[in-house]
Amino acid sequence: MVPVDDLTMMDRLLLKACTTGDINLFSQSIAGKGDLDDFLSSQVTPEQNNCLHLAAMLGHHGLARMIWSKAPALFCKKNRRGETPLIAAIMAAKDELATAMLTAAEEKLNPDVEKGDSHPFNKMLLDFTNEYEDTVLHHAIRNGFDVLAIKLLDKEEKLSRRVNSIKESPMHMAARKGYSRVVARLLAIDNFAVSGPSSSTALHAAVNAGHTGIIKQLLGKRGHLAFHKSDDGYTPLACAVYNNNIDIVKILLEHDPKTAYIANEHTGTPFQVAAVKGFVPIAKEIISICPDSAYILNEKHGANALHQALYEDQQEFVDFILSTPQLHRLVNEAQLGVKKTDGDCYNENVQGVQGDLGNQNVQREIDGDLPLHNAARECKPNILRSLLSYKGLDYTAVNNWNQNAVDLALEKWELFKTLKWKESFTLVSNKIPTLSTKVRNEVDEESKKKEESEVKALSERYAANTSLVAALLATITFAAAFTLPGGFSSDSSSHPGQPVLAKNAAFQAFLIFDTIAMCSSLAAAFLCILTPWTDLDFLLNYKKITVPLMWCAYIATGVAFGTGLFTVMEYKKKGLAIVILIMCCFLPVLTMAVGYLPKIKLISRRLLS
Repeated sequence: MVPVDDLTMMDRLLLKACTTGDINLFSQSIAGKGDLDDFLSSQVTPEQNNCLHLAAMLGHHGLARMIWSKAPALFCKKNRRGETPLIAAIMAAKDELATAMLTAAEEKLNPDVEKGDSHPFNKMLLDFTNEYEDTVLHHAIRNGFDVLAIKLLDKEEKLSRRVNSIKESPMHMAARKGYSRVVARLLAIDNFAVSGPSSSTALHAAVNAGHTGIIKQLLGKRGHLAFHKSDDGYTPLACAVYNNNIDIVKILLEHDPKTAYIANEHTGTPFQVAAVKGFVPIAKEIISICPDSAYILNEKHGANALHQALYEDQQEFVDFILSTPQLHRLVNEAQLGVKKTDGDCYNENVQGVQGDLGNQNVQREIDGDLPLHNAARECKPNILRSLLSYKGLDYTAVNNWNQNAVDLALEKWELFKTLKWKESFTLVSNKIPTLSTKVRNEVDEESKKKEESEVKALSERYAANTSLVAALLATITFAAAFTLPGGFSSDSSSHPGQPVLAKNAAFQAFLIFDTIAMCSSLAAAFLCILTPWTDLDFLLNYKKITVPLMWCAYIATGVAFGTGLFTVMEYKKKGLAIVILIMCCFLPVLTMAVGYLPKIKLISRRLLS
């Protein structure tokens, strides 16, 4: 922050003239000031903006022309952020004014040959950058002035080699924004910069933005860019695959199919990127040109494309591999885990851009997990079902630790209560019957241990919820017993205070079910209070007792409500009374069906398998 004492302020009359664009007022403010270059150079705002800066920012064309005609030295003055008046005009999106300033600056800033000066106009274009090291060409392209950008390159081609603080070149910016004319002009220059952020290139930018025309332009003149990898290891082809742009994939593969064999450390080859993202059409395009690129293993994880597809739950891609004969070798292929690297797993040397495909010096720790093993360990029942339906699958295979699919499924003890684990375990254990009895006993024993460690933690919360619902049902049914349907008799000749509908069958059913509901809910509520929490055997059976009681209270409450309404409506609206009674009786059945539907489906699959 600049100290207050060091701040300067432009003359008020001059500032008003620059703000309003009043040429007459400007003439008055500079009258009798002597050398206008010196005077106007000294008149700046606290942000170090001079008169020409302000006129450019505010779009005062007439005033700007008058200023540069009287003080051309202002063209080369920078404000606190390093911006010249030309940059200020471009940033303010004043295209016409910026073009006029460029022409005027070239005319006014002539070199003094006798003094040995270099051309100040070229110096202004090349050396004056803002705090982000953006040149005037960067600003022109960023703000959409492609015609002005071409004019700047016509004036000074060295601008094409300048990069800003994030290493973004004008070519990268033009390719990203889709300015084909600027790209064509840059391609006509020798040794222009192509770099971008994170070691990307202009071709990466064009691919990510989807500009197919610019991609063809770049490949025509700088084809080696197709092999360059960014910091995250992505080539332009890998970017196109990641973006699911099959048209660009076709262009890049047609340019040079070797790009399909370049892998990065994390996602692998472009085919493996397609597997991770689940892009089947792109995968088909790749293997139609480079069929064996699908067999390359991931350098970091040692996984093939099928391993990676199932890790990401890409069911469609798994089915694609299983239905494509040329990819069947992936089904029974073991995964290799990288232990130590004595050099780069991948060193580029393709057409002058570093890289040598297949030059590897890696020591490996072999896990030997097949895709079936990974699917069993990750509890992916849908993918397991697809794999087990493939006739060529070696479902009895073991890895290098002598573990089969059942053993690996058992490693996920923390998931043993979930439906996906039960379904996954059922699928693999049915295919390995010799171990099924032993394994089921192990599951039962392990589940009991897990119950012992978890029930104590969960029982208190479960009991609180159960007692709350039970108390609510008990309150409702208790209150209903004293607000009987039809009310009470007030006839003193018979039995005053007796229920009017005492002889009605539906009313009697109401009383029975209301009593059942109240008793069941009260029993469940008091069991929560009387539970001996230190008795583990009781805790293991606690849910088996309270769940039937709560279901009984729930069903009885619904039936009591239905019979109560039926009692008071059967004489006037019998059809409606029947509908209400059926709905109340059917509700518990529907609730149970929805709640137990996943288990029902699992049991049915087990019976059918």
